[in-house]
Amino acid sequence: MSDTYRIYLEISRIVLPTLAILCAFLWCRLYIGSKKKKTVLCELSAGQNSFNIYAAQSIIGRSRSCDLQIPARTVSRKHAMLFERDNGWFICPLDGSVILNGREIDEPSELYENDTVEIAGTVFRFLRAPLSVEKDEYAPSGGLLLVVLTLFQLVMCGQICLRFESDLNMNIPLSFGLLIATQWLYFAVTRFFKSFSIIAESAVLFLCTVGLAITACIDPDSLVKQVACVFMGFVGFLLLTLVLTHQSFALTLRPYVAIFTVVILFATALFGVNINGSRNWLNIGGLTFQPSEFAKVAFVFSGSAALYPADLKLKSRLFFLGFAGACMAALAKMVDFGAVAIFFVAMIVILLMRQTDVKFVLAIIAAAVLAATLLIAVFPHIASRFGVWGHIWEQANGAGYQQTRTLVAAASGGLLGLGGGNGMLYRIVAADTDLVYGIVCEEWGWLIAFCVAACFVGLGLYAVRLAKGCRSPYFAISVCAAAAIMVFQTALNIFGSSDILPLTGVTIMFVSRGGTSLVAAFLLMAFFKGAEVPPKKLSGENHDYDDSDDDRPISDYSSKLSSKGDEAF
Repeated sequence: MSDTYRIYLEISRIVLPTLAILCAFLWCRLYIGSKKKKTVLCELSAGQNSFNIYAAQSIIGRSRSCDLQIPARTVSRKHAMLFERDNGWFICPLDGSVILNGREIDEPSELYENDTVEIAGTVFRFLRAPLSVEKDEYAPSGGLLLVVLTLFQLVMCGQICLRFESDLNMNIPLSFGLLIATQWLYFAVTRFFKSFSIIAESAVLFLCTVGLAITACIDPDSLVKQVACVFMGFVGFLLLTLVLTHQSFALTLRPYVAIFTVVILFATALFGVNINGSRNWLNIGGLTFQPSEFAKVAFVFSGSAALYPADLKLKSRLFFLGFAGACMAALAKMVDFGAVAIFFVAMIVILLMRQTDVKFVLAIIAAAVLAATLLIAVFPHIASRFGVWGHIWEQANGAGYQQTRTLVAAASGGLLGLGGGNGMLYRIVAADTDLVYGIVCEEWGWLIAFCVAACFVGLGLYAVRLAKGCRSPYFAISVCAAAAIMVFQTALNIFGSSDILPLTGVTIMFVSRGGTSLVAAFLLMAFFKGAEVPPKKLSGENHDYDDSDDDRPISDYSSKLSSKGDEAF
């Protein structure tokens, strides 16, 4: 090692964590300061008891979980539901009485301007246009965050280039340069769109930077493929976002996407390539990829659409449960139990977002636990895959070899890390995929590793915030399901490699090396952007209202509609 590299290494080991923490601080500032505009779609006016309606489906009732809370004992916990369809607005009684224009209704009924709606003695007047609108306040652009992120990328690239100075692969500076150019081009273009935010994208760019650094140190020859996958993922992200902005078109694709997903998963289970003990790879024309990664995107896309309608019928519920069960059965056939767990968590999140009966969801969880217990009893080899869990040090040179070495490497990194390319964990099989968090800790330090984990926590919090302000329940469901997949998969990787959970062989999105996973992760980000896109204009004017301090819970979008009411749609 040259003296120049030693000096640069000591300085950059302090500068990089400092810049990473500064990125996290600026991200929090951007998150708090960005005030998402919410469109007032209509209003229920009754003097001081008036309500602005922001969502296309809103629950009215006494419960705190309701979108429109009326704290009166004569009001049911979930009294009624107000919802929009292409041909107008409708109101439907749930657990209480609703009187429309002096006549009690028992089915979804259409609302017109100045119609009167009586709920528990309170008379509301339905108005399409809000009477008052608050103005937007300034929202940070994210430019400063991008500047600090760029400095972080340049310092990290410089450290890696000096580390391999004697045998420098030009793919390293080229890859970092392309990433920096792409992010600034994206930022410049998005500035032309009003109220556009890069909250989600900035976290992803930080994760991609760490992922490129790990690939550059372990296998610089594959950087071209990695950068190409970043580019393809970005293009796919933009295209899927475009599809999602046309919600009616996206909903029509739901059954076709679901059928294709099940077919390709079972094709992989039957004819796939077995790598590292799981038959979850498919080889077509010399191109090997993991269909299960794209299936996560399709599951969110189709599953959210299946449970989206206000007039949720038994057929829709059975379709969703059948679709989810078929996907998990195919993954179990592949012996990819990490993916099974991820799909199951996504299914539960979608159901909880859409299902008013928590007992129904608990029954599904209980049935899944029972099924898993029976499978382990009938097929002992399944349990043997997790037999080392909690006993890795007893089998340090056997089944626990990967995890024990990961823990040792992570401990040796300390707060500041050893520097890119100076670790030893890369010699272990699957170090840059299943055990990648150990490399982050060893070479880049615990502080940067903490920022990596914090990115996923931040994306989860941002998804909940977006869901509160979504006009359509489809986006509220899909963004929370996408975030749940990202957060849970990251937790499986981090806690699995440290023996807190069984090692399931899942990756960390954007950080682990792998083309399929990277492209699919970008596609999941499209659900965030779909939830950010402002809704269409109504009555020729877009009424925007700044409601960043609104902490009302996400609506569970009750599905209690009479069978007679289904005919209205």
